[in-house]
This record gives sequence, C-alpha cells and structure tokens, in this order.
Amino acid sequence: MRHIPGNRIAMIFQDPMTSLNPVLTIGRQITESIELHMNMNRDQARKRAVQLLEMVGIPGADARLDDYPHQFSGGMRQRVMIAMGLSCDPQLLIADEPTTALDVTIQAQIVDLVTRLRDELGMAVIWITHDLGVVAGMAERVIVMYSGFIVEEAPVGELYAHPRHPYTLGLLRSIPRLDLGRQKRLIPIDGLPPDLLEAPTHCPFAPRCEFAIDKCWESNPPLETVGPEHYSACWVDISDAKVNVVETSEEAVE
Repeated sequence: MRHIPGNRIAMIFQDPMTSLNPVLTIGRQITESIELHMNMNRDQARKRAVQLLEMVGIPGADARLDDYPHQFSGGMRQRVMIAMGLSCDPQLLIADEPTTALDVTIQAQIVDLVTRLRDELGMAVIWITHDLGVVAGMAERVIVMYSGFIVEEAPVGELYAHPRHPYTLGLLRSIPRLDLGRQKRLIPIDGLPPDLLEAPTHCPFAPRCEFAIDKCWESNPPLETVGPEHYSACWVDISDAKVNVVETSEEAVE
C-alpha cells in the first residue's frame, strides 16, 4: 500500500503548523516523498522541490527550502503543504479543511491556487469543508454527510437550487446573505449533533428535523434517486421547501 498514499493519492491537512515537522527544513520534508516515490537522487529531488514551491507562489524558492516551518506565515505554510501534496503528481488530492485556520483573504488565495492547479495538472480534488461558500465556488459535485452517513449527493448547482434533504436545507438557510434586510435573521438548525459513538437505528437527523415523521424514528432511510444525478436519504419529500426562508427579529425573539 505504501506506493499509493503520497504517490497516486495525496492529502492536504487542516493545520499546516501541526502537520509539518518543526525540526526538519521544508526542503527535506518535500524531497522525502520525491526520493521515495519518483526514484530521484537528492539533487534531482531538490530541483523538483524548487519547481513545486515556485508553482504554488512562494518567492525565493531555492533559498526557502532551507527554512523551517516557523519561518513561514500561515498562508505560506499551507502553500508548502500543497507543494508537498503535488510532489509526486497525484491523480487525487484530498484537501481536509485546508482554509479553516486562515483569514478570508488568504482563504480565497488558497482556493484559487488549488482550483488553478487542478485544471493545469488534470487531477481530481476531494475538498472536505463546512464552508458552503467555498463549495459553491470550486466544486462540481457535492456530497453532504451527517453523523457519518451520506444524506445527499448532487451537482453543485442542483444541490443549491433544489436541496432534497432537511440537513442540506438547514445548512443553506443558515448562510448569511447580502440581499437580506437588516431586520431579517437566519434560521439556525435546532438541537445538537448526535453522539457518534452510538450508531443510530433511525434517521440520525430526526431529532433536529422540522419535517420528521414517525417513520423517521423507525429506520434510517436509504440513499435514493430524487432527480437526474441527484440522490437523497430522506423519507419525506421536501421539494416544495424554500431555501431563502428567514425570520424577523420579532419572530426570532418569540
């Protein structure tokens, strides 16, 4: 299995500061997988590492290979992580919340960088995130998960326009919108996430669902086709529910 992770499949982790080894230079950490998977000697691997750092937009790449993680800013560390992920030309790049610890401006830069590299290198990207704004801007297909279960899957445009699972609907309703007046308040999802140590025998979202019926408490619904390339795991048809429902300040207080 060692020839698959890091070679055909690579990963970018959420917090680069804890993912990078603080006592090894950036160059050593990047060249390690290159030497292992691409059969290059140290000089060849270093040249490859310089190319990678230049590709992800780090200036003075040759000199910076000898720096340590603490000498980079948060955004630059994440660029280093991306360079490490791309070091062996993977077919699939898994990005696990790669923009969570970054400010909004740097987040946008990282998203644009990964999107550009995806198109240039022809690789697939799985982007794991809670940021629906990022999803709308870069994803082609979305899988929504709750309590470890896939509850909805659809092309990104279809999912945002016609959500068919109550959890997806709740997520979309909770996104702040610039076109709403100041007297309007977003509708949150009631309740708390379930205990993942206890496997549910019913729909895991039932305790928080405004559409729940008796059947929801009896069994967990399977993932079924609800439209072209659109799948949902729900016993109730919520196709008539509106995404942009908001409540007034008075209703929120009540």
